[in-house]
Amino acid sequence: MSIRTGKVKLAAAVAVLAAAAAVTTWAQALGPSSVGSLAELTAEVRQMRVALQEASRSQNQMQALNISLTAQQSRLAQVSARLDTAEEDLQQAIGRTREAVTAIATAQREPRPNITAEERGQVAEMVKMFREQADEAQARENSARIKRDDLMNAFRAEEARWLQLVARLEEVIKR
Repeated sequence: MSIRTGKVKLAAAVAVLAAAAAVTTWAQALGPSSVGSLAELTAEVRQMRVALQEASRSQNQMQALNISLTAQQSRLAQVSARLDTAEEDLQQAIGRTREAVTAIATAQREPRPNITAEERGQVAEMVKMFREQADEAQARENSARIKRDDLMNAFRAEEARWLQLVARLEEVIKR
């Protein structure tokens, strides 16, 4: 509970007690003819106390929800940052895969008339090396895609929690 909340509650309690004391003194001065109005005033003081307690309870709920919303917003921002990084990693992996596939295609397309068996062997080794690189790049791309998809799901889950907290706060405010 914050200091301001405590002061507000204390001031409200003092005001209620002062009003009750003033009403009691006033009612005693009026004598027996005001018994009905004293009962009405007592009932009204009770209603004010109940209203004050309900307001205090709502304020406590709003403060708790505010803390939860702040924490959830932080989690959402963290997941969002990780998702952005994962997306960048995926785009880089896609680029490396394209480069490797292009290198294979280029090595296989180049017309080489009159090449020796040794040169053909070197070209075949080069194509094999490019294929291995392409396979590794494709595996890294798939891994990056899975990581990005997992983070996207985590982001959606955190966003859903955020929206639930906002809805709960709106309900408390409407009361």
